[in-house]
Amino acid sequence: MIISILRHGTAEDKGTKPDAERHLIKEGERELRAVLKLARKAGIKPALILTSPLIRAVETARIAETELGCKNVVETKVLLPAVAPAQVWKEIRTHHGTKEVMLVGHEPQLSRIAGFLLESPLMVDLKKGALMRLAVDDNSGPPRGVLKSLLTPKLAGGK
Repeated sequence: MIISILRHGTAEDKGTKPDAERHLIKEGERELRAVLKLARKAGIKPALILTSPLIRAVETARIAETELGCKNVVETKVLLPAVAPAQVWKEIRTHHGTKEVMLVGHEPQLSRIAGFLLESPLMVDLKKGALMRLAVDDNSGPPRGVLKSLLTPKLAGGK
């Protein structure tokens, strides 16, 4: 299974409204589109996008849906920031047989998920709008992942 991990794009400043209601700003949308256009050129096409229900993540997932041609976007509470990576893996496993999944969410949870999937105490500086790809053995048992790529908005020319 290929698991792409996409951090939401740059959103409205904290404190301007409740955290769950913060929208992407134009710069965040531009950065995401730059990253996702390169991802599309690289052949990234998830069959399923799982997203946090927070507005900035849902907006990010909808941009990914459009840019990558994925028609299956599902909001899930397991991608709320405080949920443990093992719970996310359990959710992914319910979609067994899906060849490529994208997770859209927040830091530091996404870095923790990457470390869990890679079986490593890895620390990742996952910038807003960045996309990480992992190949993960989805047989029964703990995940066994390999980092395939990491693309930031700056590298994609969107920043």
